[in-house]
Amino acid sequence: MYQALYRKWRSRTFDEVVGQEHITTILKNQSAENKVSHAYLFCGTRGTGKTSCAKILAKAVNCLSPINGNPCCECEACRSIDSGSATDVLEIDAASNNGVDNIRDLREELLYPPSLLKKRVYIIDEVHMLSGSAFNALLKTLEEPPEYVIFILATTELNEIPATILSRCQRYEFRRIDDASIEAHINRVASAEDISIDPQAASLIAKLADGGMRDALSLLESCTAGNTGKTITPEYVAQQLGVANNDSVAKLYSLIADGNIADSLELIDSLHRSAKNLSSLLDELIGMTRDLLMLKYSPANFAKTGTYYSGTAEAILKDVAKKCGIEKILYFSTVLEDTQSRMSRYALNKKVLIELAVIRMCDLKLDDSNKALLARIAELEKRPVSAPAVFEDAPVISEEPPIPLTFEPAQSEPNPELPAEKPIHTEKPKEEEFEFFAEFIEALSARSDLASFVSKADVKLRGNTLIIRTDFIGHSLLSKPDAIIALNDAARNATNKNIKIEIKQNNSVQDEMQTSLLDSLGE
Repeated sequence: MYQALYRKWRSRTFDEVVGQEHITTILKNQSAENKVSHAYLFCGTRGTGKTSCAKILAKAVNCLSPINGNPCCECEACRSIDSGSATDVLEIDAASNNGVDNIRDLREELLYPPSLLKKRVYIIDEVHMLSGSAFNALLKTLEEPPEYVIFILATTELNEIPATILSRCQRYEFRRIDDASIEAHINRVASAEDISIDPQAASLIAKLADGGMRDALSLLESCTAGNTGKTITPEYVAQQLGVANNDSVAKLYSLIADGNIADSLELIDSLHRSAKNLSSLLDELIGMTRDLLMLKYSPANFAKTGTYYSGTAEAILKDVAKKCGIEKILYFSTVLEDTQSRMSRYALNKKVLIELAVIRMCDLKLDDSNKALLARIAELEKRPVSAPAVFEDAPVISEEPPIPLTFEPAQSEPNPELPAEKPIHTEKPKEEEFEFFAEFIEALSARSDLASFVSKADVKLRGNTLIIRTDFIGHSLLSKPDAIIALNDAARNATNKNIKIEIKQNNSVQDEMQTSLLDSLGE
């Protein structure tokens, strides 16, 4: 009888479990030292090995000849548990047996000792589905069960488990399995099953599995259908698993970033007429926004956790990341999330909502929110400063320098009774324009929060002191010790000198600068 790959390759010992060594090591030691608890709670995302570890633990405590805490998988007890014929190991689905009557029946069964094995093990899967009264009925039994009973609870929703249940169990949290471990296991399974697979295809399947080994093996099995004798390629995986061709969505994002409203609306209409799900389109745009942030701040993380893109789509996205500033991307995120919220409440015409969102994203002047204003200011700061216009017909006026007027002070006779006045030196170093301002801002690129305030502040150099005048909020942020250190480092990198930093509060400067910028935006 044919078995699915994830069932055929289910782990049979603790050493075979992939990616959960922090849990299997403890369970194996407890089994070897005969210190197994009466109640366990296994929690984590789907396909990470919760049920497999529960069955392995059931075999380990009942194995007739265990090996260093692992079941031998050869004795009668192990074989009966593997085949599902052991009456003393019960796997209960709490989703369909979630009432208080089911728990009462379970409590009555506890009165009878195991018939064949050493321990009676109850594996309750999706335990969070139990009703409140069922949890209450389970409390006392879970706290003090008979010595021959072990409870193993498994759930994907830890937050829905009552605290009274949590306090009575040993809790183990199963992590998402990393892509490298999943890829290595896929290659082992493919080699054993005589499946030819391209390394990049295995990497793509591992990424699509989202940390679940069961999902990875199910995806691998789907790709083997109708591909007998051929090598599984990334293109075949994308086609067989229905991975969306995101070239069109990436092109739409590029048009939005360029502010091209007409072509953006035309592309949305084309996608809509081709039966593209608009909710899915919105989700993909939100996912691309996240990937844009990863591209700007953590390219390595994008390579590990980013959405799968074709070569064309990835090239388009990298170009958008270069063109858009962080303020603009965050504004896009706000608009898309707001549209997603509206779509969930008013789903009568999704196309209109998406079109309105795209128009707002293309033209920042249509939105008066704070994030839109910040994005507009950031766009202005990136524009080169142009020289004043010169008109050819304007008359040329030559100005001669004025003749300086000299005044001779009246001579006064010194008064011998008064002491001679000592000269008072009141001259201080003059404040000058900071000629390394651009280099200073660039050196602060790693601290975008500081750079955004410094770029709008009044920055002058007085001797060896760099004076930064900003508003109240900027003064509070830039005066922090870690900010002063960062500013000193940036000034040193920009000038190759040790510069002292002085932060001053001047509300009027910031207000006037922002007002002038916003006025220029509205022109």
